[in-house]
Amino acid sequence: MILAVLLAAQVQAVYLDKAGVMRWGESRQEVSLFGANYVLPTASDYRAAGYLHADRKKMIDDDMAQFARMGWDGLRLTFWGDWEASDSAGNLIANDHLDLQDYLIARARERGIYMLFSPIQLYGSNWPDALQDTSPPGFGRHFGKGRMGTDPAAIAAQVNYLRQILNHVNPYTHVALKDEPAILFIELVNEPWHHPEDLQGSINYINALTDAVRSTGCTKLIFYNVSQDFRIGEAIKRSRAQGVTFGWYPTGLNSGHELQGNYLRGTDAYPDMLRPELASMPRIVYEFDSPDLRTGYMYPAMIRTFRAVGAQAALMFAYDMLGTASRNLGWQTHYLNLVYTPRKAMSAIIAAEAMHRLPRLRSYGPYPQNTRFGDFHVAADSNLGELVARDAFLYAGSTRATPPDPGALRRIAGCGSSPTLTYEGEGIYFLDKVRPGVWRLEVYPDAVPVRDPFEPPSPDKIVTRAISRAWPMTIALPDLGTTFTVQPITAGNSRTERAVAGRFTVTPGVYVLSATGPVDPATLPARLGQLGFAEYHAPPTDSVPLSVQSLAAARYVTGRDTELRARVVDQTPPDSVKLFIGSRGFAMRPAGGYEYAALLPAAVLREGPYSFVITAFRGNAAVTFPGGVHQKPTDWNYSVPPPGASWTLDVVGPRTPLRLFAPAADAARLAFTRIGDAGRRGLFRLAWSDITGQPVFHFELPADTSGWSPADYTTSLVIGDIGGADALHVRLRGLGPRQILHITLMEDDGTSWSAPVAVDSTWSEQTVSLSAFTLGRGVLLPQGFPGEWNYWVGPAAGRGGSADQLRPDHVERLQLSLRREGGVSVRPGSYGVEVEWVFVGFATRPR
Repeated sequence: MILAVLLAAQVQAVYLDKAGVMRWGESRQEVSLFGANYVLPTASDYRAAGYLHADRKKMIDDDMAQFARMGWDGLRLTFWGDWEASDSAGNLIANDHLDLQDYLIARARERGIYMLFSPIQLYGSNWPDALQDTSPPGFGRHFGKGRMGTDPAAIAAQVNYLRQILNHVNPYTHVALKDEPAILFIELVNEPWHHPEDLQGSINYINALTDAVRSTGCTKLIFYNVSQDFRIGEAIKRSRAQGVTFGWYPTGLNSGHELQGNYLRGTDAYPDMLRPELASMPRIVYEFDSPDLRTGYMYPAMIRTFRAVGAQAALMFAYDMLGTASRNLGWQTHYLNLVYTPRKAMSAIIAAEAMHRLPRLRSYGPYPQNTRFGDFHVAADSNLGELVARDAFLYAGSTRATPPDPGALRRIAGCGSSPTLTYEGEGIYFLDKVRPGVWRLEVYPDAVPVRDPFEPPSPDKIVTRAISRAWPMTIALPDLGTTFTVQPITAGNSRTERAVAGRFTVTPGVYVLSATGPVDPATLPARLGQLGFAEYHAPPTDSVPLSVQSLAAARYVTGRDTELRARVVDQTPPDSVKLFIGSRGFAMRPAGGYEYAALLPAAVLREGPYSFVITAFRGNAAVTFPGGVHQKPTDWNYSVPPPGASWTLDVVGPRTPLRLFAPAADAARLAFTRIGDAGRRGLFRLAWSDITGQPVFHFELPADTSGWSPADYTTSLVIGDIGGADALHVRLRGLGPRQILHITLMEDDGTSWSAPVAVDSTWSEQTVSLSAFTLGRGVLLPQGFPGEWNYWVGPAAGRGGSADQLRPDHVERLQLSLRREGGVSVRPGSYGVEVEWVFVGFATRPR
């Protein structure tokens, strides 16, 4: 391993210019860094590694190599030292947590990664998997978050701890943390409990911590959090802190399932960071993510907006360690790893380029015109983010784009296919130019989802499988030609082969591609950027059995041939796959990657409900799903599978009403205005109709006396397009007389159409023509953090003219809203509705 001290000369210092811009000391160029929080030394990630009995230092080695492979140059040292490496008075404790932090700093520095050090976290280190643990010895547990900024003893403990940890000498670098050249910034405390009403007290607290840092001789730039409550901005400005950190989670947190839909409207702007009191201060994004999503488009869009408000470093929360990412163990609502989330990882790779290439403080306008910015492009409908530049071609998802000058390319990376590189596998790959006619190819295993990664995690529950299979790849580059050699570098790969018409077969690993035949390894460079040329960090193997996931929709229309798809996941493909629906069986053909498809003629599916199963055959064994029932094909008639669990679907006529909302089935996937508060206050719940006995959705407006009484309270559900419908039908009643439910249909570009439905306390079925829906505003839900400034969303740019009208085939969400109508005083349980169902259809009444 290269000693960190040998690379110390490559580490640059930064300074703050007169305009509040951070610049490199040597080049005087603006600083722009991208990376992630990394939490292995403490808290839940530390425990996650322990659950799998992993070597934590090897995990750090693997993960810092992945940072380098993705072109990341930033890292936030998120250290729960206030809980796990200190005592109640703030004295530093030398233990495994501190040792791992030291090791991480040394390994990050070796990879050319610069760091923001956040030594005090405040939140409990035992969340979420060890809530009953009372063993953490630190002052964080002793005092609690609420006392940190006001209790003199708590402040004294923080001052003591900051002095000791900054004076601590790292045994792997022999440098004190206060002098560590790769640590550029100190964030005094993570997400403090602000007290903006006490201006002088807030200034005094910030200054006490700043002075503690300076008393050690540390000269690094000092930052303080602003986004927990932007009213603290004036106190920061008047304090001795030099910059501000802010966070952004535009898709909320902890939905408990993977979100669907277009979330780009929530990334248009971040106006609070343009407040005048912050104008002269440098800005760092200490945490950001698009929680509960694995999309390819969100990260570049977020970086576009961060640069527009002047951010010079952006650090995602939090990177999933390679050793645990198959299970998403550390942070349920976050999921990002190079191997296991290839599309999202590519999105982050592209975002790093956006951080480095986009100018600071340039705005790109509102959606959808801001989906193209510089050489970057994002598209929700194709789940795509891409950089198409002269030197680099990067894409998170298959694209039809072509680079402007293929001969000038130095880097290609992606998941999916492009006109330059087609690949049938489902992993991420990198192609780097070594010299004319010679390229380094790095291919990772297929990342195959087997269950929702945002459900509650468990060490025993794999959510994504990394599978190494051989897949064809075709490359079209001018300097390689069509008959280049493919020479393996990493052990275990096949012998050197020659591409035919640019096409060859590849398994995960590292290769050299050469236009002139095999390359002498002695002529290759030892390193490629921050990576060893032959370096490759494979994921751990898993022993998960074959699984089948249905990709079928819940509803199909009669009179059409229907294709049903499924994902069949195993280390090797089955001999055959068969779908059984009703009493008939249909062969499923491979449809790319791990997907299989069966075409059912229109005559097979008449109107009505159906159940189906899928059986995978290999040799003399067969496994039927759902349920994974094992049997021998000789034990039963090939046309009739064994009894057991099944999936279901409905086949309906073209004019059958479409159910948009059924409480029992859909309540768990609703997004709410401040969902956490709403749940605790009992403002929504499942109930039962006193007329039909059916489940109903009880939904009420918070009372004036509740302590939280918003002017609008909305729930939102992703529903998909509503086809050729011309009317909406709803069965409901009010909690009292003269109550109004506002029903909104939001299109995929955020443009929203609303209609009020007046009700009293009796049950009624009401029909609202879609022509009665008028242009209005919808609500961005799940509500982001901080989200008060982007709660509402109006028409997308270019929409809202006099000729505009609702587009049923673009509808994405159904929203139900209660609002403080004029003159209405709301008491607990007095204003709201109970909804039994919502349908769309035609003039006919729903069945």
